[in-house]
Amino acid sequence: MLAALLIDANRVIPVDALLDRVWHDAPPATGRAVLYSYVARIRRLLPRLPAEPEVPAIVHSAGGYMAQVCPSHVDLHHFRGLVASARAVAASEPALAAEHYRAALGLWQGEPLLGLTGPWVETVREALTNERTSALTECHASELRAGRHLTLLPELEAIATERPYDEASLRHLMTALHRCGRGAEAVARYHHTRRLLADELGLDPSPATQDLYQELLRATAMAGTAAEPSAPLTEAGPGIPAAARPAQLPPACPTFTGRSTELRLLDELLTSRSSQRRTLVLEGLAGVGKSTLALHWSHRTRAQFPDGELYVDLHGSGPQPPLDPATALARCLRQLGISVTPHPGDWDELSALWRSVVAQRRLLLLLDDAADAEQVEPLLPGGQGCATLITSRRRLDRLVVHHHAQRLTVPALTTPESTELLRLLLGPSRTQAEPEAAARLTEACAGLPFALQVLAARLQLRPEAPLATTARQLDACSPLNVLRTDSSDTISVRALLDSSFTSLPTEAQRLLPSLGSVPSPSFRAEHFAAHARCTPAEAERVLGVLVREHLLSEDGPQGYVVHHLVRCYAAEHAARPTRPAPPQSTVPSLPPDAHRPAIRANACATPLAP
Repeated sequence: MLAALLIDANRVIPVDALLDRVWHDAPPATGRAVLYSYVARIRRLLPRLPAEPEVPAIVHSAGGYMAQVCPSHVDLHHFRGLVASARAVAASEPALAAEHYRAALGLWQGEPLLGLTGPWVETVREALTNERTSALTECHASELRAGRHLTLLPELEAIATERPYDEASLRHLMTALHRCGRGAEAVARYHHTRRLLADELGLDPSPATQDLYQELLRATAMAGTAAEPSAPLTEAGPGIPAAARPAQLPPACPTFTGRSTELRLLDELLTSRSSQRRTLVLEGLAGVGKSTLALHWSHRTRAQFPDGELYVDLHGSGPQPPLDPATALARCLRQLGISVTPHPGDWDELSALWRSVVAQRRLLLLLDDAADAEQVEPLLPGGQGCATLITSRRRLDRLVVHHHAQRLTVPALTTPESTELLRLLLGPSRTQAEPEAAARLTEACAGLPFALQVLAARLQLRPEAPLATTARQLDACSPLNVLRTDSSDTISVRALLDSSFTSLPTEAQRLLPSLGSVPSPSFRAEHFAAHARCTPAEAERVLGVLVREHLLSEDGPQGYVVHHLVRCYAAEHAARPTRPAPPQSTVPSLPPDAHRPAIRANACATPLAP
């Protein structure tokens, strides 16, 4: 009865309303008499107003009762008075408003109407709780405007755990985190709440929360983690400042040669305004010059990407394990001023943050040496302003199918291009002095730029030695024995192909040596099956794997072509005594010219298998 009167203190409450508040739909038979007795007992307990000592605290008027009390003597009304005074100065004096709010909130002691039950009590309790929540939210806003984000942060983090759907408090938490130099955590909080709302309620964050999120992204990209902690979000404008503009491209190759067709295609596919797809994969055999081409084009067009260039070596084929997408994302974000801690294997939130940060940017992203499509997918930007150039030894069909990427297979250099590259590497006087030997060495490299570079490094160690001396070595041994530096076996064409070989499935490793005994670089699947002593189905399966690894190329609907150096490498493996015995199968008949020699006997380190 006392609660029913004090909730609406200094207002007349009809007797019927009081009966409903106290007993709802089940009042006692003598409800009015009981109510009158309660009023009498409360009158004896409550003090009278000092200004009117003759007037009781509970008065009867117009068919009802009224609790006549000083508002400051009832916590609820004192609270409301302090909140009203805070709101009056919130816009002009946020620090003073925050003091009033805190004084008001300090009057609360646990749950309202604790111990009471009934429909009216439950309704009032919910309304009062919402009233307190609103006041607390307004208090946080005033404290943020007063620059108190450091002291406020623990309370906001606790509220985020207690009330995960409270978007107003989420916005305050995001702002406080940003001003404390923790912009990435602020964005992560947004994505966590977004997923929670979508999964449990089927809703998106409110427009106000989405707008703050976009503003925070712009501010974080502008200022990075070194921004002044108290700087408001609105001080940050769009774009990346010059100091934070990444320029990560490694040096371009000074002896880059040819590739005019490929460069023109790259321009059309990645920088043309008419192009709708901004992701391109450069695929090809190990050592064919994919990375060199990508770097040359990237340096040539960097002016078209005012927000910078990012470079990531994904270690897809080297001795190091492939780079985890979370680590790669963290590196890219740090270059844009956003410090995050990667957790290997957990890249969903980082990927979403990355796409949001670069959505309105014009960046060039060069992802070198990708292991597979799954490694690359989290790194793909979502907007149309960024261009993504990927290199890989493997065919990344998933990127083409699911992400509309373009594909460009990098071919071997033509003979004129190879000749020009060797001339640039050795100097025109040396190659012009021995044109026949230079041509023989160029032929041995079979258009592979890496082979030409390794050969040039070997020849540069003996500038006075005739080129013919090295050319004669090719008549006595495999080109793989010549295409290596003297200082290390790891810098060689053989080591390069070893890295591709070891990544093959077991069946492909077992059957690849048979490429060395196929009598022609161009062949059909049944020819390979005959020399590999496997079934046609096994041959098709293995050849498909080798094509995906770019150790073979397709020639028409049923034909294949093997690169000269890959064929020599396969012949070496075929001659090793530890080669596992292939399974026996029926050997299909061969065409009449199947055993006709197609390459010189001295082209490989070991004789070809019969």
